[in-house]
Amino acid sequence: MNLAFSAFVLQGGRTGVASYVTNLLAALQAGPRGHAMDVLVPESDQALLPISNPHFRKTVVAQRWAAPIPAILWHNLALPARSRREHYDLVHIPSYRRIPWRKGTRIVATVHDLATLHMDGKYDAARMFYNRRIVPSLIRRADHVITVSRFTRDDLVSLVGYPAERITVIYEGINHAVYRPLPKDVCRARLAEKHGLHKPFIVFVSRVEHPAKNHVRLIEAFELLKNRRRLDVQLVMAGADWNRADVVKERAARSPVADDIRFTGFVSLEEIPMLYSCCEAMVYPSLFEGFGFPIIEALACGAHVACSNTTSMREIAGECVPTFDPLNVEEIAQKMDEILTRGHNPALSEAGCAYAAGFRWEDTARQTLDVYERVAKENR
Repeated sequence: MNLAFSAFVLQGGRTGVASYVTNLLAALQAGPRGHAMDVLVPESDQALLPISNPHFRKTVVAQRWAAPIPAILWHNLALPARSRREHYDLVHIPSYRRIPWRKGTRIVATVHDLATLHMDGKYDAARMFYNRRIVPSLIRRADHVITVSRFTRDDLVSLVGYPAERITVIYEGINHAVYRPLPKDVCRARLAEKHGLHKPFIVFVSRVEHPAKNHVRLIEAFELLKNRRRLDVQLVMAGADWNRADVVKERAARSPVADDIRFTGFVSLEEIPMLYSCCEAMVYPSLFEGFGFPIIEALACGAHVACSNTTSMREIAGECVPTFDPLNVEEIAQKMDEILTRGHNPALSEAGCAYAAGFRWEDTARQTLDVYERVAKENR
């Protein structure tokens, strides 16, 4: 097969979709099937996608097409013509907002979530209009859709009207060479030096986004916990500022426990497993997720985890992660309290690591190739 992959959503490698793209492409290159793949990537992100397979090539697109609106135009104006000229059997578009109206060849799209159809005010008015009024019709143009959870599959059927028989659920993987238990003393020393984390801490790894990631309720739950237990523990918010991060930081600044709430800003891939390996708990109170990478990543590092019981998170958490209602501050505080009261439990850590071991990019790549081969043979 002659395939193409649109990698226009990397944003410097700092998002969950970027992790999906970079890890999936690496696993596809490492696989045994010899299909040709043309990786289409804007100039600024080309270094994030090394090519190691002789059947793969990288086509660098001028930077002027990288921003969201120009990228949408490029996918509708340039990609169809390129698809015909290069005789692609199909193009994989891992961000459904860039599905072209005029396709030029078969399109496989990945839909990570449909949060904008559920949550008012997630983005500005123009983007909300595009996501709610335009995007559903674009998704219906795709020949096949991959979703990263059963929850998102069901959303596609009920909210978009996409045929269930043309959807394949493929769980994402994690990089087990990166996400693994690390020596706690080494991690504590490094994080104390880099981020001033000298106390035991609860961590939430996520971009700072309000209200979708639910930081404010987590702060309120932490206040309850500290008021009841007088624990010498910090709350660490690890992630880059995003939409309305100022609301979260203003709420933290006027908290009675503000001295124990820390914002690290963007943390490197090297530091995230350190946070997981030496935290007292990783709490994930997000209101909406299509998958929820940090839940599995933290388990793989031996962390004790609690997360929201909504959307895909209940599905991804399985049987080994306690869940809570993310709208209930009391429940969030209670789950944190339970983990801290119990203390470190090696058996629970081992069970979490074993569960996380089932999420492998090799499996994601193999199942994705199965979709490519099936779709490419259709209507022949």
